[in-house]
Amino acid sequence: MADSLLSGLEAFGFSGLEDMNLFEDEKKKEEDAKKAAVVEKKEPQFTEKDFLLDRTYECPICETKFRARAVKTSSAKLLGTDSDLRPRHEYIDITKYDAVMCPMCGYTALNKFFTQVYGTQKKLIREKICMNFKTQQGAPEVYTYDDAIERYKMALLNAVVKGAKSGEKAYICLKTSWLYRGKAEEVGESNPDYKKYKANEFEFTKNAYEGFVQAVSTETFPICGMDELTLDYLIATLAFATDNIEMCKRMIAKVLTSNAASNRVKDKARDLRDELVKKLKNEK
Repeated sequence: MADSLLSGLEAFGFSGLEDMNLFEDEKKKEEDAKKAAVVEKKEPQFTEKDFLLDRTYECPICETKFRARAVKTSSAKLLGTDSDLRPRHEYIDITKYDAVMCPMCGYTALNKFFTQVYGTQKKLIREKICMNFKTQQGAPEVYTYDDAIERYKMALLNAVVKGAKSGEKAYICLKTSWLYRGKAEEVGESNPDYKKYKANEFEFTKNAYEGFVQAVSTETFPICGMDELTLDYLIATLAFATDNIEMCKRMIAKVLTSNAASNRVKDKARDLRDELVKKLKNEK
């Protein structure tokens, strides 16, 4: 019997090679290599914490410097937006981190409004917020929806106390409705509290609608960073959600007949028009 092809290598420390397949199945080898590559290229699993950092703020009311959780700039991938412009990002709901609260005096506002407090407004906040606020020790590394909703309600209370414009209060209500929607999605329809969260979402949506309608007639644009046509579209969406059908029709028509409206806004308005037609047919 002939020797094995690889016999005689014992002197070099190699033995037991008699059964080695010299011409291994190349197809199997290729498939194994592809599987290994897939495993190697598997995307890393991120958590919400990976997209957060501590940002330093100085309270314009009590001048305390404090740190609060914030979203890293451009770190979260935008997946799309809901019809009412709620952004959806991969791995994180960035809306949860937009309300900034001073842990010493209780002054709270959305990021874009945090430093916009003046004179008499400061006096009102010191008298009606700071005097009653219980100092908070530490903040969670990741905000739950409940944590975020508490902060947004504090922002709304501060806005009412300081006599903020309708647009600011409406914007807080809008974003709070997004949080309740997120909370409802998180617990699922089988949860006994699901309907409660959806009811709260509706209440804040209704107040956002009323506030923005008032803001259009009393404030100059941009309102909360939105130009006139963007806000017209948003009002149409909120009108649809709260069964203010005539206002919804009017705002959709205004957007679609405008030469200044972007294609993106017009496309959203057309989608909303289709939803409105479907809704009205179902109601007949």
